[in-house]
Amino acid sequence: MDGVLTDSEPLINAAAVAMFLEKGHQVQADDFIPFVGTGEDRYLGGVAEKHGIQLDLPEAKRRTYEIYLGLVPQKLRAFPGAVEFVQTCRKAGLRVAVASSADRIKIEANLEKIGLPASEWDAVISGEEVVLKKPAPDIFLAAAQKLGVLPTGCVVIEDAVNGVAAARAAGMRCVAVAQTFPAARLQDAHLVRSTIQDVSLQDFIDEPRQAVASAAPVSSVPTPLAAQQPELLGERRLGPAGPWGFWATMGFGVLIALGFLAAQMVVVIVFALTNPQNERGGMIQELDHNGSLVAWATIASTPVALGLSWLFAWFRRLRSGFQPTIYLGLTPVSWRTIGVWCLAVLGMILVSDVTTVLLGKPIVPEVMIEIYRSTDILPLLWLAIIVLAPIGEEVIFRGFLLPGLSHTRLGSVGAVVLTSAAWASIHFQYDVHGIMLIFVAGLLLGAARLRTGSILPCIAMHALQNFVSTIETVIVTSR
Repeated sequence: MDGVLTDSEPLINAAAVAMFLEKGHQVQADDFIPFVGTGEDRYLGGVAEKHGIQLDLPEAKRRTYEIYLGLVPQKLRAFPGAVEFVQTCRKAGLRVAVASSADRIKIEANLEKIGLPASEWDAVISGEEVVLKKPAPDIFLAAAQKLGVLPTGCVVIEDAVNGVAAARAAGMRCVAVAQTFPAARLQDAHLVRSTIQDVSLQDFIDEPRQAVASAAPVSSVPTPLAAQQPELLGERRLGPAGPWGFWATMGFGVLIALGFLAAQMVVVIVFALTNPQNERGGMIQELDHNGSLVAWATIASTPVALGLSWLFAWFRRLRSGFQPTIYLGLTPVSWRTIGVWCLAVLGMILVSDVTTVLLGKPIVPEVMIEIYRSTDILPLLWLAIIVLAPIGEEVIFRGFLLPGLSHTRLGSVGAVVLTSAAWASIHFQYDVHGIMLIFVAGLLLGAARLRTGSILPCIAMHALQNFVSTIETVIVTSR
């Protein structure tokens, strides 16, 4: 909608600048450019983070919309040719949807003003209806689902860099219009036009074909040229977009686990052959209690887990165009966002430690003391526990498994609970109390993944949690 149908970007930009000014902060119009198309939460929040401004986001958004809606009646205009193009699409028998990261209140005001009210569309999807915003593909996949059309039967018209990335990740053909960003910034789209007035049906339609989901009424829907004749565009035919489904996610998850265990077993065998007895003259300590073995096993298995996770995400790209970096959540977020989530982890650690003491249990489990005291090279253990383990485990559980399970009937909440339980279960060296604390930590990590769309905060939170545990272990063992 914004930047494609309506020339609303200057208005929301002016409203946002005015809102910040009312709160005593002078920001520049260009500060908002990286966040165009990501929804007002990120649009305002990203600039606030950049300038270190503490912002009551719901109130800031309410006031921004208030200013914006005051500008709409007199200043909002449709781009030349936009309304006519939508009408042409409808006359051609196409199903037409608006998929906007904006809130519903803004969408309805804009569409009403330009003479294309929400009632005239087959579907209208707002940013409030999806968890992950652009450049994640969720909003476009939701639009396809509401239309009853397969992703490969959809064409997205976008004006923003983040929107183009989302369209490609959804496995949809993308026609970009250089009405907000210069054409050079939009080259990832299949086709770039100067304005929407320059876009024609022939840019993305060859001949009518059925591309309707089985649950929807069957009708003739033009399929994108990329889906019908991929050789013309140097692309392969794409299947339904998004992460793998439930069974594929679980199956690949098992393969990742087997690769992870195989790498660890190689280390165990080498360790057993080269160290038939420890320096104290006894037999090798229980494997999961030996610090040196834990360190080397983690160092060996983490690259295997990372490689397999990336490989299976890459396989999905071949099938649907869903980019591995977006699949695994390897998308950048601000340091401020990471800092806020790390503060949440510190709060959780404080609560868990207090709870542990009240229950009469040691803050540092005995197994951690054994691991620490049986380590030959402490920096190696620190590297494994504080750096490598958080990276490997987060890529597997919150990177690969969580997105796939979130797009099933489990939903986001069910996926967070299931991945947290699976993550807690691999820490079998702890007692029930310790495993439950890990499960709760997993819920917080899952929330961070869903809220930010990235696993970078999860890795930082996990590393901080392990760092605090390491410090507590050092203190206890030094007494």
